[in-house]
Amino acid sequence: MTLKERYKRFKAWQLEPFDWSYDENERHHCVNCGNDFAGKFCPHCAQKAGLKKVSWKSVFQSTAEVWGMGNRSLLYSLWQLIWRPGYFISDYINGKRQVSFPPVKMLVLMGVVSVLMDHLFGIKEFKAVPGDTSLVDQFFTWFWSSPGWGLLIMAGFFLIPTWCLFRYAPCNTRHTLPQGFFITVFMAIQTLIVECLADFFGYYTYILIPLCYFYTYRQLFGYGFWGNFWRVAVTLVSGFWSVIMAMTIVDVLMASSTKYGVSDFVFLTLHTVVLILAGMFISKKTYELRVKKNQSVSQYYRMKFQALKLRINKSKKTNQS
Repeated sequence: MTLKERYKRFKAWQLEPFDWSYDENERHHCVNCGNDFAGKFCPHCAQKAGLKKVSWKSVFQSTAEVWGMGNRSLLYSLWQLIWRPGYFISDYINGKRQVSFPPVKMLVLMGVVSVLMDHLFGIKEFKAVPGDTSLVDQFFTWFWSSPGWGLLIMAGFFLIPTWCLFRYAPCNTRHTLPQGFFITVFMAIQTLIVECLADFFGYYTYILIPLCYFYTYRQLFGYGFWGNFWRVAVTLVSGFWSVIMAMTIVDVLMASSTKYGVSDFVFLTLHTVVLILAGMFISKKTYELRVKKNQSVSQYYRMKFQALKLRINKSKKTNQS
């Protein structure tokens, strides 16, 4: 098999990794409820078809399910999130819940794994900056000592920019904020995966995080290279500024420092809002042009089809006469 054929096979797997087909003529008898059915699961009690007697394999599977390694395996979901992240997230937010381990539970488990790895491999701990420093300074000091967790916190601030800038995308158009919440959760899991890799390969590994956003969002929303590139860049920058805005608000309310004040908050707010609104305006205009173009193309082929139909009817009448 050539490299090109392998790539085509990989792309086909990314789009359709699951085989839901079954033989309708193959009948099963459910041991649990006594129902006769076709398929892989009983429609009455949902027990799996073809279950055999209890064996050591059953013991292993039951034990593995406690750690999220049974049906909808944690490891398999992480594998999907690495190799087809955008398609995987799109499947989940569009109703294919059975393809994924529960995402919030996955985030918690990955957080526990990341904490254990940080402890075992001696990642630096946060040390407060002495003196009268602002919360922003404290955050950045902590951020540089543990960038993975800092980026994980920042992931939550990407929810609104993602919703604004990508709601007119070719794929998952007008996605909702609840869907955006799960997108954020999956992206946070990717951040924790990079955090675990950084324990082995060093801080340069964190460059993978913007690349993860670019690759995932391109699959998830369907924009081209440059269209996806500038939207991801605006999302990350505006999310970063939003974090500083939140810290500045807390600083002003607590009056803990005079270094950052109301003027800094106004400056960041204006820049963030202008960036997001400008990106949203451009996205909406390109969406309207795309819809108009698709309508004109479909109208053109509709007219061609009607003309062909009239020509066929005319030739039939001529042959009959």
